[in-house]
Parts: sequence; structure tokens; C-alpha cells
Amino acid sequence: MLTFAITLQLAHLLYHQVTTLVDFFPFNGARFASRGEKFGEAAFNFVLMGLPPVGFILRIPALMELGAVYYGVLLGAECATWWLPYFFGPSQKWRETYAKIQARTITIIPRRGTNPAPNLEHLILMVLTLATASATLAAYRALPGAAFRHPWIGASLAVFIVGGAAHQCCFSGRKSPAVTPPSIP
Repeated sequence: MLTFAITLQLAHLLYHQVTTLVDFFPFNGARFASRGEKFGEAAFNFVLMGLPPVGFILRIPALMELGAVYYGVLLGAECATWWLPYFFGPSQKWRETYAKIQARTITIIPRRGTNPAPNLEHLILMVLTLATASATLAAYRALPGAAFRHPWIGASLAVFIVGGAAHQCCFSGRKSPAVTPPSIP
């Protein structure tokens, strides 16, 4: 199980880096992102996605625990980024980002009006993230003495990251319905 988890972690990292940096249009929208956007996303995610395999390869307990939590949180953020706007509508900023980078890529699920639909690139990424999260958690739990020493940290991180993604992609910048003040007699 350990080798399988490490293999999936490395495949996940490689898939994300390649699809972020290399133009495979119409599979991905890398050609529509600026160099800064691509390299910023690739660098940030290289660090986060690189820590769990390093932890499992070198048997560093804190990094293995991080990996056991990280991929689940990442899957939650991916779902908040793609599925919440798909079903409930996007924020204006996410609508603009989607129109600029992802709107012309391959989409295999039916559209819901003008809501952004997850493209094939990101559907594959979500399946890979789910598989990596499952294998990493199973490998971590199989280690002798492995335990989540501070579960509240992982839970807090999940709420912060997934909630932030949901807010940014669905709710940020939305206008609230006009409220008529009560009339004074």
C-alpha cells in the first residue's frame, strides 16, 4: 500500500505540473494563462504536493500526517472550486477567470446555463486526487503507531481552505438582493 500511495502522490504531482505549465489545448487552458499565473500556480502547488511523497519516502511522520490530511482537503477545495459554481453559480471573478482560461477546453458534462462546467482536465485531476487521498490515508493508517495527533488542526485547515475556495468561486462579489427599508408612519 505504501508504494502504491507514493506512486499516486508522484503521478498526481506530475499531472498537475504538466497540465499547469504545458499547452495541450483544447484539453487544458494553459495557453490562456499568463507566465506569472502558470509559474505561480505550479510553484505553490509543487511545494504542497511535493511534501507528502518526501514524507512517505523518507518516513518523516509530520509530513506523512500532512499528506494524509492534505489530499482530502485538496479534494474538498477542488470540489468547491468546480462543483459549487456549476450547481449554484459562480462569483463574478470566477466567471471571468473561467471565461479567460477554461471556457474553450473540452467539457464532457452538460452545461447548466452559463455556469462554469468542470472540464476534462480537472475531472481527471479530481479522480486522481480522490485516488491519491484514499491511498495516502490507507498507507498512513497502516503505519505502526500512526495517529492524527492534532485532528483539530486538519479540520480547521479544511474549513479555512474549502470555505475560502467556496467563497471565492461562488459568493465573492455577488450583489445581495435589494432590501427596502421599512417605511416610517
